[in-house]
Amino acid sequence: MGGVLAAATEVLLPGVCPHCDQPLQGNDRGLCGTCWAMVLPRAGASCPRCGSPVDEPSEPCLECVRSAPPQQATVVWGEHDGALRSAILSLKHGGRDDLAVPLARRLAAAVALTSWAASVDVVSWVPSHALRRFRRPYAAAHLLSAEVARSLGTSHRNLLVRHGLGRQTLRTRAQRLQLSGRAFRAGRSARDRSVLLIDDVITTGTTVSRAAATILAVGATTVFCAALAATPGPRRFS
Repeated sequence: MGGVLAAATEVLLPGVCPHCDQPLQGNDRGLCGTCWAMVLPRAGASCPRCGSPVDEPSEPCLECVRSAPPQQATVVWGEHDGALRSAILSLKHGGRDDLAVPLARRLAAAVALTSWAASVDVVSWVPSHALRRFRRPYAAAHLLSAEVARSLGTSHRNLLVRHGLGRQTLRTRAQRLQLSGRAFRAGRSARDRSVLLIDDVITTGTTVSRAAATILAVGATTVFCAALAATPGPRRFS
């Protein structure tokens, strides 16, 4: 009953921008025009392997030189802050699926600029936990990956199952880094394929790395990762 009332309210009342709480105008989609103007790509250079901010463009950070993650490359579009953070949280937890397409198109444009974009055979996503899927069948990463695949003209397929009920969002950085290597399971459909794995937000990078390693373990040729945003952190040396 609550879902019916919420849907009716959304139809009858004007939408509200999740960042500034002002009513949306007729042509606005997801955010108001003023707040969309504040949704900007991350400035500065990024480590091509893990996506962390670095001093020198095109050079891997020292952490990746010492111990490279399993993915071949990582694209991060923006910082998880300000209007972009409000948009992502509304997509993830506020039921604002209308934000998926405009956000995903920004990420897809960044991926299209890479040297490896044309080699991607299939786009997939980092799945959410079972309890979250029970509350909301289509996770934010799923919605984003579907539009990225459409924009790139590439097939879209679920390659991963997530085990356990623990949520990374409730953990400290140290706890996030301890995520089990068995947190995911992948099917054989990834074998001999180059995979682009999409997530909404990267914090430590552990989740996408564990997911990428799982896909590689079943025979994928290469895994690339892309995320709409990363939590702000210190710039790494390269």
